[in-house]
Amino acid sequence: MMHLAQETPLTSTGFKVICESCGSLSIKLADTRSGSQPVVRCGRCDAVRGTLAELHSLARAGTVEFEV
Repeated sequence: MMHLAQETPLTSTGFKVICESCGSLSIKLADTRSGSQPVVRCGRCDAVRGTLAELHSLARAGTVEFEV
């Protein structure tokens, strides 16, 4: 089981790194043609995890650490 060491970047962007429905880390690629805010979904249960813009913001922050 993974635990988040820091939650600040997750709450500031709104993107869910870990799916709240099933606990998966996998995501489905967003359809960038679907408008200005493409939705990123869980690769396992298809729940909405956030927007592509939120994922990009989280990636630029680069401060999320996981404890395994």
